[in-house]
Amino acid sequence: MEFLYWGLGFVLLLSACITILAVFQKKRVQKRKNDIIKLFTLACKKKNITDFKMEYVKKSTHDFYFENEKHIYYIKVIYNFSNQEICINNAIKWQLRKLGEVKQNMTFVEDIEPLMRLELENSIKKEHKLFIIYPNVTALLKVINECEMAFVYPDTDVYGAQVIPYKRLIEDTELIEL
Repeated sequence: MEFLYWGLGFVLLLSACITILAVFQKKRVQKRKNDIIKLFTLACKKKNITDFKMEYVKKSTHDFYFENEKHIYYIKVIYNFSNQEICINNAIKWQLRKLGEVKQNMTFVEDIEPLMRLELENSIKKEHKLFIIYPNVTALLKVINECEMAFVYPDTDVYGAQVIPYKRLIEDTELIEL
């Protein structure tokens, strides 16, 4: 009988832990979404733009959509919580690498291709493809040729897109062309 009480207590404790973790994870996901929306809202506020649309859309091509009277942004968020460096090998192969690691695993950023291949067709408004590295990145590099790499800066054209760390955008919202 005592074993039954211990077993029941263990199951209840395990259920409580799982519930707490699920609630915590949901709040973290919502915070990430809110951070990106606040970023664009802050950029608009600094430029006195009041008429804009910013929404979380989670499509295969992009996660967020921003539009005002002059610009449209298709935004894909790349989560990089371990703060690895990202090496852009080509338009659709971006490699995650840990600094100081001698033996590199071939780990690639997923879901880059749909936004990179997205055809921009609006002739009235300027369209942008923006990849936001959230929250930050150790180094952001682009392969130039077989033996040359270059650092990627906010104004670097990365195959028709911009790649900017979230931390850098928060520090300087002027990097977002509105």
